[in-house]
Amino acid sequence: MKIFVGGNGNLSFEDFCLYYVTALNNIFNINPDASFLVCEFRGVDILTLEYLKCKTPNVSVYHMGKYSRYTPDQFKTHVSEWEFIGGYRSNWERDQAVIKDCTHFLAYDFNTDYKRKSGTQKNIEECRRLGKIFIPEI
Repeated sequence: MKIFVGGNGNLSFEDFCLYYVTALNNIFNINPDASFLVCEFRGVDILTLEYLKCKTPNVSVYHMGKYSRYTPDQFKTHVSEWEFIGGYRSNWERDQAVIKDCTHFLAYDFNTDYKRKSGTQKNIEECRRLGKIFIPEI
């Protein structure tokens, strides 16, 4: 089980706890060896990395450029065991790679409206198009 966790950059901590933490805890109960694929944009990505740092070594961080923009503290955490996959030239290129590599996804979009479709919504649609399994549906 390779789970892509993503979402909006402006999500509040309260909404992260409401929408993501319960699902993540359920994943650990169902499959303690699950792998997590996360990017390193603000909001959901950073909150997820912070949540996972003391829970699992099974994390791959997808980032643009040579180095990740954000890396959680390694002291007494699993971060030193994580895989960092970089070199992507755009958010789109990075997101396509993580979507290709995942089997499941956990993402919610709160920003799309009739004027604009968010990157998160585009990623959700691509995951569904490719038959990736939405975590709350397992």
